[in-house]
Amino acid sequence: MSTSTGNPSLPSGQIYSPSPLHGGNTDPNEIRRRAQYNQTIPSQPSTPSIHGGNTDPNQIRMQLASSQSSSPAPSHGGNADPNEIRQRLGQSQSATPLLQDQSGTFSTQRVVSPQESILQYPTPSTPPYGGNMNSTVPTHQTPSQAQSGYFQGSQITQALGGAQVQYPQNGNAAPLPQGNYGNPIPQTPSPSFSMPSHGAPNQQPNAYGGQPSQISQGHPPQGNVYGPMNNQTLGGHYSPSQPSQITHPPGPFQREVERGYGNLLISRQSRRWKFPNFYQVAGIYRAPHEKRHHRDMMSRRKHFVAEDYYLSPFDCHLAKLVVQSAQEVYDAKPNSTWRRTFIRNMSPYMLRVANWVLDTVPHDDREMTAEEIFLLVVKWVPASAMLLILMTYPTSVIGEVRNGGKYDPFYYTYWGYPYHTRNAKEARPPLEAKPLLSHTFGSSASNSKGAELTSTNPISKRPIEPKYLCFLKEGEGVDICDVETWKREHGKAANYVLVSYTSEQFQGDEQELFLHDVGEHAARAAGVPAYWVGCACLGDKSQVEENVWRISDIIRGAHSMAIVLSDPGTSRESSMDTLLERWGTRVWTLPEVLLSPSHEPMVVYVRGQSIDAPTRIHKRHMAAKLEDKELSRQLIEHFEGSLILGHLELVTIALRCLHGRQKGKHLEGDMSYALMGLLRQRPTVVRQDTAFQAFARLSLANDSNMLLERLICVLPKRANQPWHDMDDEWDVALWDIYPTTQICGIGDNDTVILDNAHAASIRWKAFTHVLTFVNSSWRRTFTRYAFRSSSYVFYLGIAFVTVGKAGNGAGNHAYTALGAILLVIGSIFTLLSPYLIRLLYTGKSRGAQPWFFGFEGYLDLPTIERHIYGANLGYLSWSTNGSPLSRHQSNEYGECEGLDPTTDPNTAARVKRAVNSAMGEEKIFTLVDTNTQTVTMFAAVRPPVAVVLCGQEGGMQRALLCSYEWTTQTLYRETVVRMETPVLESMSRLGRFRFGMDRPAEAYRNT
Repeated sequence: MSTSTGNPSLPSGQIYSPSPLHGGNTDPNEIRRRAQYNQTIPSQPSTPSIHGGNTDPNQIRMQLASSQSSSPAPSHGGNADPNEIRQRLGQSQSATPLLQDQSGTFSTQRVVSPQESILQYPTPSTPPYGGNMNSTVPTHQTPSQAQSGYFQGSQITQALGGAQVQYPQNGNAAPLPQGNYGNPIPQTPSPSFSMPSHGAPNQQPNAYGGQPSQISQGHPPQGNVYGPMNNQTLGGHYSPSQPSQITHPPGPFQREVERGYGNLLISRQSRRWKFPNFYQVAGIYRAPHEKRHHRDMMSRRKHFVAEDYYLSPFDCHLAKLVVQSAQEVYDAKPNSTWRRTFIRNMSPYMLRVANWVLDTVPHDDREMTAEEIFLLVVKWVPASAMLLILMTYPTSVIGEVRNGGKYDPFYYTYWGYPYHTRNAKEARPPLEAKPLLSHTFGSSASNSKGAELTSTNPISKRPIEPKYLCFLKEGEGVDICDVETWKREHGKAANYVLVSYTSEQFQGDEQELFLHDVGEHAARAAGVPAYWVGCACLGDKSQVEENVWRISDIIRGAHSMAIVLSDPGTSRESSMDTLLERWGTRVWTLPEVLLSPSHEPMVVYVRGQSIDAPTRIHKRHMAAKLEDKELSRQLIEHFEGSLILGHLELVTIALRCLHGRQKGKHLEGDMSYALMGLLRQRPTVVRQDTAFQAFARLSLANDSNMLLERLICVLPKRANQPWHDMDDEWDVALWDIYPTTQICGIGDNDTVILDNAHAASIRWKAFTHVLTFVNSSWRRTFTRYAFRSSSYVFYLGIAFVTVGKAGNGAGNHAYTALGAILLVIGSIFTLLSPYLIRLLYTGKSRGAQPWFFGFEGYLDLPTIERHIYGANLGYLSWSTNGSPLSRHQSNEYGECEGLDPTTDPNTAARVKRAVNSAMGEEKIFTLVDTNTQTVTMFAAVRPPVAVVLCGQEGGMQRALLCSYEWTTQTLYRETVVRMETPVLESMSRLGRFRFGMDRPAEAYRNT
């Protein structure tokens, strides 16, 4: 049917196109044949301006209608050779011509660069073709290449010369060539190609010089090709007008057919009594391979060998983790610490038998072929007989309601002590110096720091003034005195200059003497009685470490600051700016700049230059002297009061600045202790703290904005991104994440104790049939009773006929007649049973029993639905933005639709690479949520066993997908996905649990 008003009526299956680009022939097969074999008919050579320079569309239509040219491509001078066509178009410098598409409507072409043009397709105002459809095509391609007798819409240039063709799909569109939703069609110079048995068509020859191409189309909802626009990706210079068999795979990733129980023939199978009965053993073991203790929620204690386990939602026990895997993953060499099993079809047998028959019927509105009718008849009778037998034994087809209509809960209880607690009552008893829960495998030592480290989070007192200062003598010279003593003697407060230097630039007694010379000069110039310098005023050895952490308060109380620079160990003299930048790379110099007084400029002295001519730099100008100018500027403006940062912004930016200054580190927690000087509350320094533990304690002491709770919801952009790098994969700022949990303690091994989360278990071992909620009607109710009773009516009829045939009386004839009637009724319903089953148990669903199903690898949506629901019903859709691998597009109505992630070539390559990746490297998993009916593909190192909701942003829930380290009862973050808010209401509360952002490195050995 025409896509434009005013076109003549056409026979069914034909698209109107008066375009002379194909010699005026509207038969698509003839067009393809001519394009393939370059059959040209002599015609008048055309000028670069395709319509003779005329831009009036009405005159162009008249010219085209009256054209007698039979050239297959008069727009290219009658030459159908693609290479010459490209050459002509590449050399064309003419004004923009008007072109005509295949449906009889006219389009404008605007050349935007020597490589591409914009085509605009005016379409009827009625949906789904309302408005103009713009598309970008390479200038060496014409609309005749961008469209064929079967394809309408636009062609969009992709990376590497690829293109995307959109197909308007509705009841008025021309029927597509028959094909199934399988794999993309590879295009190679080979004249024929035999694909695997899962539905891939034969290969077609190339039309353009043997350039490899690929065409694929996204899976339409419910298998209906007349659904929304389904895009096809074209590689190279492939034109849809080439003759080829079109299939509709969900993406370009070519996967193996799921063999199900056919995998039992593989020699690597292991067997057990418990479901799943057949599996592959883990290819890698964790070392050391020894038994460890575990206590579950029901206080059952048991020792287990070092394998991967999960907490069973059935009875809370620790069970061995078995992960169902796509066929290509299952066939690969075992490369994981978890067991694998093949994917099974878990739908009821009745649905499988019924769909085996009805899948022969086309999903679109086209008429059935003779072959399809024959197959339908051949399948129908044996299928009805099988259903008759199955109906004899009542089984549930609709599924079951579990957990009160909620997801499977995650049954977990944490039995250990925190490393640091919020509440003093939860601390380990002071006389017990027992180890905490043991480390993960690979560490022989346990945490035995004792009661000191498992106490509450004590806060240090802030000093009012320094303990010691260098006081000036009359004339020259200084005395190092106790400040309290000096104040009693002089009866006034001691004002002082702070001398800032780095140990890298000043080492040895001679250089320290220069620091005193600078301090004395700066103090006398400022008119104050004293100065403070670290090499002399930190006290004796027992006081040095404690006073170091108090330098921030000493800076705050100073009159001004003097910076002393030196250039040790270099042959050439460095400039002051270079030395100042080097000075700024130390951890402790940033707080000195930020906390120094703003009313007095900083005085900079350089060793080797005149001490009487120092350089003065105002605080606001110091950012230009540091390496991280942009970040440092924000902090300086905040402490100057010109641009106040929020608490979260302050901590985030300061932490990033400090971790960029790795020089001069004394303890693991130095970064946090330096940051501590910028905040009000300062926890006591613990030398054994790791960098994360020190920051966590600091966060607990100061954080009213729940910074740490927000931090755990961040998905790192890089695989080895450190915890203090707060860059989120979705580019969301930390303050845009609203946590829904609370940290109630700090654990050992860089973990925290969380509370008040929602959680659910992920089922990995197999799918199961899912209860779907469909609207009830009188037709469904009548059909249900008739269908369920048909087998009994049939057998009762046989019984009556048998009794009637046993005698010759009138009563026996009545039995025979009644039996015959019952047999006829039972036979009718039996023969209708495949259709009745589809009528009863399929249809539009308004909800389903919540489940989280997981499997390793990739499956397309039709395959997933057949293994869960028994048929491709169009219930599931790809998540639009659930994970970094999710993809989406806008359809012709402007609606957001999820795309198969493997339509992205980079994602398809990652899926393929993950099949044989080593343990510890990225693997691909897929999560099926039957509640929201979405499918999300994600990357992780291990299969997560729990979904934990800990925050929200952008109208979505931040869900932590966590693996379970049972030896320490720790949930480790594998990845973070975004879920729709309704999942919150279908999850159970999770009590206190131990959480880690990064699993410690482990040692592995092959089995």
